[in-house]
Amino acid sequence: MSTITAPCSCASHGTQPATNERPRYYARQLVTPDDFTLEQDYFRAKMRRHNRFLHGFGVVCGARVVLSNQPWKVIVKSGYILGPYGDEIYIETDQCVDVRDSCTPPPPDDNGCHEAQPAPTSTTTQWVAVQYKEKQTRLVRVPAGGCGCEDSICEYSRFCDSYQICILDHCPNPGSPQTITFGSGPAPDCPPCPPEPWVSLASFTVDDQGSVTIQECDCRRQVVEFGSSWWSCQPIDNTSNTPTDKNKNNPAGTPNVPKPPPGKP
Repeated sequence: MSTITAPCSCASHGTQPATNERPRYYARQLVTPDDFTLEQDYFRAKMRRHNRFLHGFGVVCGARVVLSNQPWKVIVKSGYILGPYGDEIYIETDQCVDVRDSCTPPPPDDNGCHEAQPAPTSTTTQWVAVQYKEKQTRLVRVPAGGCGCEDSICEYSRFCDSYQICILDHCPNPGSPQTITFGSGPAPDCPPCPPEPWVSLASFTVDDQGSVTIQECDCRRQVVEFGSSWWSCQPIDNTSNTPTDKNKNNPAGTPNVPKPPPGKP
């Protein structure tokens, strides 16, 4: 199956220059669309660099691949993902994916699951993967300048962050988790630029009747997230200026970790 090649580098990310510049505005300056676009690119590049070096890439939450009640199809649940080049990928609603298609377009307007021609059956392992895609939206009419033959032309007035779900014949960006020891060890090197823009969600096999078997954790990266971590605030004892501990089983400042159900360790 064909795959889409990655940008030239993580720094350039396509057409964006490797050197991150922002415009400097001054009085009586002639501002053009390029100036505003450069300002947007500056902050987007900083966000990508922050995500890639500080958080890495992979699934933050959700985005599970589960079975559908239809043959040849799986469901990718809603979720939040960081792409290999630092882009945010947000799957807002569950997506129905036909495993016979090499690529699935962004969510259709009718939210349906389109039919595809049966592909040659295969018992080999394949992967469900997602990549960031930017699309143009909101087509508007723009008055034509000069002496053109047409009264007006049309231009897209918005960019929309989107994504593309594809079926790959290999595990994209494979690797093994590294053991991190905080407070010791040598200074780490910056991570290299991943060769592909894909984030794997799961692998699967399919038989001649379209029955899909999912291996959920095969080649799936999970990013360390703190969105579900929190602790219980404790009131201050004014006499000793220390937090009071009303709950002996949960000392002040201890993260609130759910206890396992009875009968389980």
